[in-house]
Amino acid sequence: MAITIDDKEYDETSLDDAVKNSIVQVQSSTNTISKLKAEILNHQILSKHHSQNIQDNLPETETEAPTEAADVGSPDQ
Repeated sequence: MAITIDDKEYDETSLDDAVKNSIVQVQSSTNTISKLKAEILNHQILSKHHSQNIQDNLPETETEAPTEAADVGSPDQ
């Protein structure tokens, strides 16, 4: 079976076992990275959704109505 690395084909039988193992490890790591990136994206989407849900559903805060100061005039009147 031919293995292509950097656009060059190599006969698998001519490769050292350590090189074959490294190829498998690189493939495995690349697949894991892809899965982790997808998982991170899913968590970012979930976090954004739930953060928005929190904001949309918080109870209204009761703000005190500003008290109007009585207009009694200035002291020198």
